[in-house]
Amino acid sequence: MSDAIELSASTRRLIVYGILSYFGLFAYATLAESEPAAAAAEVAFGLVAVGIGAVLYREADGATVVSGAAGCLIAGGVLQFVHLATRLVVVDLASTLLIYAGIGLYAYATLRG
Repeated sequence: MSDAIELSASTRRLIVYGILSYFGLFAYATLAESEPAAAAAEVAFGLVAVGIGAVLYREADGATVVSGAAGCLIAGGVLQFVHLATRLVVVDLASTLLIYAGIGLYAYATLRG
């Protein structure tokens, strides 16, 4: 069984636009030192992670590595919202680590498949 998945062109575009929007907000927040933009970037970070995780989970079709990547991205995105509500640094770190793990698992599945 291959862990590679095929995404439609529109799904790939949506993912790319979400990621670019996050980086655009992050860059603006950093350069302008804008707190509202920084908060929007943090929300976008969680939304993009949960969104990509949901797409991967839907398309995984039994691929265990891709399912693991999806789970990490969804959990990391949810923890991002917990961090926004609590401002606990440990939750922010856990969110970031889970999202990095999800990205790493997906990269592994893609390169392997």
